[in-house]
Amino acid sequence: IYMAQINYPDAYLVLMREVMKDDYGTWLAAQDAPLFRVVRLNMTKITEEAFLAEFPDVLRLSYYPGFLYRMPDYVTSLGNHPYHHAGCFYIQEPSASLPVEALTLRTGDRVLDACAAPGGKSTQILSELDGSGFLLSNEIDAQRNRTLRFNLQRFGDDNLMVTQNDTSVIGPSLQDYFDKILVDAPCSGTGMFRKDPGGIAYFSQKNIDHCVRMQHDILENVYPALKTNGILVYSTCTFTLDENENQIRSFIDRHPDMIIETYPFSIGRPGIGDAQDEIHKCRRVTLLEGGEGHFICRMRKTGSTFSSHIAMMKQSRNPLVQTLLDQWLDVKVPFYELNNHVYLSRHPMPTPDNIRITQIGVHLGTVVKGRIDPDHAFALSKIARDHFIPKVDVPLDQIIAYLRGETLSIPNLRGYVLITYRHQPIGFAKGDGSILKNHFPKGIRSFQKFSEKDK
Repeated sequence: IYMAQINYPDAYLVLMREVMKDDYGTWLAAQDAPLFRVVRLNMTKITEEAFLAEFPDVLRLSYYPGFLYRMPDYVTSLGNHPYHHAGCFYIQEPSASLPVEALTLRTGDRVLDACAAPGGKSTQILSELDGSGFLLSNEIDAQRNRTLRFNLQRFGDDNLMVTQNDTSVIGPSLQDYFDKILVDAPCSGTGMFRKDPGGIAYFSQKNIDHCVRMQHDILENVYPALKTNGILVYSTCTFTLDENENQIRSFIDRHPDMIIETYPFSIGRPGIGDAQDEIHKCRRVTLLEGGEGHFICRMRKTGSTFSSHIAMMKQSRNPLVQTLLDQWLDVKVPFYELNNHVYLSRHPMPTPDNIRITQIGVHLGTVVKGRIDPDHAFALSKIARDHFIPKVDVPLDQIIAYLRGETLSIPNLRGYVLITYRHQPIGFAKGDGSILKNHFPKGIRSFQKFSEKDK
């Protein structure tokens, strides 16, 4: 996509002239730069060495924190690659990784991702927690909540809960509970116009004002859930001052115990304000810093918050489920039941009032007529990777056939089998002693090659 093909509104160019100041001409000329694809490595599933062995021509974005790689042009369909299906990497716009980096996550942190869909930042949080702590990943929209769960299941972690709530119920239900909160707020999206020109049609002051009201409410709603000395990171993918610096000024005016802290990395440019304004500690990332467009503000809570008692969820003792788990896993794993769905988690799970839960840890499956068929999410889990028996590691030609939905001619196996590629879980098959029948979900089967080199 090039500037010549995009008809930017005059009001947007006026905004960008104000935002970019002396760099406006350089920014405008940079619109001609081609878009490129970047992946973020999930270091809890794959090593950098193994990734580079599969993709030797990638370029690491060394000016960004974390493990971000620009992919070569010959990789035509990253979503079809078995490593993508296995959750070894996430396709992400580079500057979108910065808000999570601003959280400076620590082992054992309890984290809230308040506006989590489609899931890129939640998967990044899980990677950095590396199996410790707890993530509550919230998305109010039902369709986007399903997308969120689909993306989270590929990463295979069990220290999370997914909820579908207005943020107005989260603060009162989980007061003083979280060490870190991310508000990646719904916004007018002006930072993504080059990547998604379709968003230009929605650019208006009315839409900006609507977003400002939503952002105001979300910040107010989650504030009580943050612990004393906790970190709140607010981010958008837009350039407007009302949704960024002005929104933060308004929030801090209402909550003077929230102080802006310096962004922990040097990338980007300061927030827009007077020379002595604390808003300078916020960061704006534009095309000139190697991203499309993000605003990030890191704040710390210095005041005290009333702490409410939060009950913990009771583990299930269903003997049917336990019998199956004893067949499938070589360790005991706690499990929970919710509306006939069975979930696995080795972590204590809160059960706050008035919260609608759509996922707890890893979805094992659904109880139907006295049996459980294992869910695809269970196959991708780290629990299954480390403890499921039996597993079959297959070469590239067979994994391509498996991803297309084909039967595998592998004898001497009966019952459910975990199919892996280079020891990364891809999905289940079911053996009858002579072949393995394919149980890879029909809706995500891959019928295209994922590289011009067919690699």
